Amino acid sequence: MKENKNIKGVKIQTFNTRVIILCGFLFVILIYATALLPSRYNALIKDTDQYINFQKDAQMVNDASDYLTEQVRMYVESENIRYMENYFEEVNETKRREKALEELKKCSTDENAKDSLEAAVRSSKDLMKQEIYAMKLVLVADGYDDMESLPEKIRETQLTTSDAVLKPEEMKEKARKIVFSEEYENSKEQIYSYLSGYVDNITGRIKIQQEKSVKSLGDILVFQRIFIILLFTVSILTFVVITKLIVKPLSMHIRNIRENIPLEVTGSYECKYLALTYNEIYEQNAAREQMLLQKAEYDSLTGLLNRGAFEEIKKLLKENPFPIALAVIDIDKFKDVNDQNGHETGDEVLKTVASYLKQSFRSCDYVIRLGGDEFVVIITNIKSENQQAIRRKFVNINKILKKSEDIIPQVSISVGIAFSLNGYTDDLFGKADTMLYEAKNNGRSGCRIYGER
Repeated sequence: MKENKNIKGVKIQTFNTRVIILCGFLFVILIYATALLPSRYNALIKDTDQYINFQKDAQMVNDASDYLTEQVRMYVESENIRYMENYFEEVNETKRREKALEELKKCSTDENAKDSLEAAVRSSKDLMKQEIYAMKLVLVADGYDDMESLPEKIRETQLTTSDAVLKPEEMKEKARKIVFSEEYENSKEQIYSYLSGYVDNITGRIKIQQEKSVKSLGDILVFQRIFIILLFTVSILTFVVITKLIVKPLSMHIRNIRENIPLEVTGSYECKYLALTYNEIYEQNAAREQMLLQKAEYDSLTGLLNRGAFEEIKKLLKENPFPIALAVIDIDKFKDVNDQNGHETGDEVLKTVASYLKQSFRSCDYVIRLGGDEFVVIITNIKSENQQAIRRKFVNINKILKKSEDIIPQVSISVGIAFSLNGYTDDLFGKADTMLYEAKNNGRSGCRIYGER
């Protein structure tokens, strides 16, 4: 089978290769995008945790500062040593403010933000000195004599010369002015302002990081959706292509094969190639069958229908009864021709007689060689009223045969004819054959018709 090089169509193998490459590319991108999700998600969680912790540390600074303010004021008002102990416990042991400030320092590398934090720390230390000085004034005013048991910062704090000569009530009043004055409040506000500037700077940066992380995470999810949609689209496209180019054509091919008809050249390159190949084989088989049929129905020597075809025609004419005439024909003294001139000459005689019979009758009539020198002609759609016309045909054939120079020796034919109004009947051949023998017994080269007087 020669390859059909001019077939146009989509090659499924090529299509599948490209689909696999495309799907592989989409899967790689999708896997890569999926692999990025944890890192982007973790970055978002980290930024969120950092933001929360930063806010907690900032709040802790404020809470610790307020706690110290509260304890020093309570001590100055009540002169209860327990509040001073609480104050120094916070300063020396709990250290919430110092710890929170250390954590806050780690959150930024921006110099301006660090300057704000350093300013807050310095102001806080200065304010703490004022608070300790206020407590020292109260202790001195109360004549507290066990100074060695007090915190080191209290012991190290010395009253100014002017304050040292004040009366006890004046000392206490000054201590109250220190921790309740507008200047004290302004100092605290200044600390909060410095701290707020730092907090705003860091929280702004963290929010930007959060927004970037959220955007990055969102972009990855969008990419995932896009590539999932693309993969779904490729799957649908593949299904449609396979259905259109393979499934439908194969269904049509199967139906045509069952109905024993040529395949329609449609679908993919492979289906078209299959159809063309099948059709080529189909045509070869049809030609072979036709040749076999030709051999089965036609006489190989004369080209006329043979005895097998005669049997099929008889069945057909029995099933479809209409007026016919049956002529049975023999070549007179054909055995002598074979014996005297050889079989090759005999074959030429048979072919010549067959040719004249074929030329003398219509295409709707059947000219048949039964075997040897015996022929049959079935004349369709004819009645006995036309018997003379038929007789003239055979008389004319005999005249031609006697004048012919193509065959040696000159020959003649004898004919027996019978008519039927109801197609082929079982006794029709016998009637015609009887008339043939009458023609032979009455000098040959003649024509006898059954029922003729």
